[in-house]
Amino acid sequence: MHENVGPRVFGKNLDNQAEKASKNLKSKKDTTLDELGGKENLINDAIWTKEGLSKLDSPQLVSLYQQEIYEFLYEKEKSMGEPNFQMASTKINDTVRATTVRYIVKLVRCFNLKPETLFQTVDLMDQTIPLLNPEIGELELVSLTCLFIASKYEEIYPPPLAALLRATDIKAKDVIEMEKEILNKLNFNVISDNTLVWLQLIGEMLGYNCKYSDQIKQRCMSLAETSLTSSLFLNHKKSAIALNIFMAVEINLGCQKTQFKWERLTQHQKPSNESKTLKLLTYILKIK
Repeated sequence: MHENVGPRVFGKNLDNQAEKASKNLKSKKDTTLDELGGKENLINDAIWTKEGLSKLDSPQLVSLYQQEIYEFLYEKEKSMGEPNFQMASTKINDTVRATTVRYIVKLVRCFNLKPETLFQTVDLMDQTIPLLNPEIGELELVSLTCLFIASKYEEIYPPPLAALLRATDIKAKDVIEMEKEILNKLNFNVISDNTLVWLQLIGEMLGYNCKYSDQIKQRCMSLAETSLTSSLFLNHKKSAIALNIFMAVEINLGCQKTQFKWERLTQHQKPSNESKTLKLLTYILKIK
């Protein structure tokens, strides 16, 4: 597929490379704003808080069409059937995937990118792995290419490719070739209804209590990012993950604080307390 030249960075070295990239960017912050993805995405600041949480009055939430969007996405997800990702059938194991996702999370934060970019990147990577079945040494290239593709779609000011590759030994031409291969395999269908899409939509349907909205959102986003890292969630529908995240937060904070309006969900039922996914998320939230 692609010939790897030079050493690849995985495991503990990934953290070192991410830290190195962050320091390089900070040192050049005043002189090379373009390499940071424009002026730190000023338009994003009007929509997102510093913690990466969407603001309640964001025009992007299109609250007027919530019900229609919710029903459309439900039918679309239903028509796709049950997810069937078999990690065992690829050359990538759970540990390598989790390490790579954590690396992507650091890069997204380093470049001040939107949460959508992170979730879209991981979803692209998970779609690509079964199609290309890359070697472990190629996963860094695959993941960075997916980040490059997602950032061009999601960001107003996507970071230049040279900036993304600064702390690696990957060449730009390798990313361009991999981008062509991924897009062809996916038939250029790079947009998916990932967990964050459902988290935002279902959250609005449930009706956030404004007094506790930040507390709720922080916990929801924390669990959502955790679901990206763990392969245990790969064969769950994204809407189911989002529903169980809200249920776990309700258990953690109590109904009096969350005041979720479950009756507003016309297509989904409130998750059962016996759900294995719910028990896992509740445990994760408890130990954080």
